[in-house]
Amino acid sequence: MDAVTPMSREIPGSADPVKAVSVISTGDGAAPDVLLLGAAGSSGRLVAAELVARGLTVRLAGRRAGPLEELALALADGGASTEVSPVDLTDPASLAEAIADVGVVVSTVGPFARHGGRVIEACLAASTPYVDIANEWSAVRGLLDRDDQARAAAVVLVTGAGFGPAATEILVLGLVARLGGVPAGVRVASAAQVTQRGDGVRETIQEALSEGAVTYRDGRVVREPLGSGATVLTFGGAERRMVPAPVGDLEAARRASGAADVVAYVADPSSPGAGTGSCAWAEVVSPGGRIAVAELVAGDGLHATAAIAAETTRRVLAGVAPGAWTAARLLGTDVVTAAAGARVTVDG
Repeated sequence: MDAVTPMSREIPGSADPVKAVSVISTGDGAAPDVLLLGAAGSSGRLVAAELVARGLTVRLAGRRAGPLEELALALADGGASTEVSPVDLTDPASLAEAIADVGVVVSTVGPFARHGGRVIEACLAASTPYVDIANEWSAVRGLLDRDDQARAAAVVLVTGAGFGPAATEILVLGLVARLGGVPAGVRVASAAQVTQRGDGVRETIQEALSEGAVTYRDGRVVREPLGSGATVLTFGGAERRMVPAPVGDLEAARRASGAADVVAYVADPSSPGAGTGSCAWAEVVSPGGRIAVAELVAGDGLHATAAIAAETTRRVLAGVAPGAWTAARLLGTDVVTAAAGARVTVDG
C-alpha cells in the first residue's frame, strides 16, 4: 500500500506555511525520475498522467501544495509513485532543492520567456537534463542558442516538446528530406483545438502575440505589427484565416530547414475557429520553385502535448546526446506521430 506523509515548509514570499505530501510506493525509496514543474496546471496534470502511464516516478512541484496534494492522491489511486514538493521558481535555493537528485526536469510553467531561463540555469548547474513544452519564439530560440553551453556541461536541454512546435517541425523535416537540399522558403501553420485552457496557457499566448508579427527574410528577423501578412490557408479540412506570429514553430522550422525565408502562422485571434481536432501544415519551396506540402492531424492539442512531452522525457531518461535541441530534431518524427497518434499526409 502507498503511504501518504504530510510535511510542511515555508515558501519564501508566502504568507502561510504550505503543506507538502509525499506519496511513496513500497519501492526502495530511490529518487524520482522526473521533477514536474507546474504539475497542478491544465497542462501539468495531463503531463503527469502521461508520465506515470509510462512507469516513471514523479516529483510534483508548484507554489501551492493543495492542488498538488489532490493530484498526488489521484495518481496514487492508480498505483503511481509520486512526491509533492512546493517550489518557488524565483528563489534559487528552493529551485535547487527541488531539482536535487531527480533524473530530468520537465517544465510546463509559462510564459517560458519569463520563467524558463532560471530553470535552465539551475539544470545546467546541477547537470540535470531539462525538457519543456515552450512554444514562444523567444523562449525556443533562447534555449537553442545555449547549445555550446549545454554541450560543454554535458547536459541535454530540450524545448518545444508539445504539439507546437513539434507538429510543424516533423512536417518540415520530412519535406526537406524529400527535397534533398536546403529550401528557398518555408511556411508553417498550426491550429490546436483544446478542450480546456488554463490561465498559464492564456497568459503565454497573450504575451507572445504582444511581440507582433515576427518572420525571417533573407535570414534576418523582421518585426511588423500583428496582422501583417495575414492570409487564408486551407488545411485540416477547412479554410482558415492565419497571421504570422512569434511562435516556436518559426524557430524550429528555420533550424530544421536552413531556409532564409520562414513564416509561421497561427489562427487569426479575431476570426472564428474552423474545423475540428488539431492540425498542422507545412510548405517548402525549392530554389527552383518546386512546392511540396504536408499536413498533420491529431486530437485535442493539450492531450497531444502531454503525450509528446512524456514520451520525450522517457527517451531523454534512456540516454541521448547532450546539447540544446527541439524534441523532433533530437528524437525523430515518431516522437510526435506515435506518441500523439497523429496522421501525416504529404502532397495530398
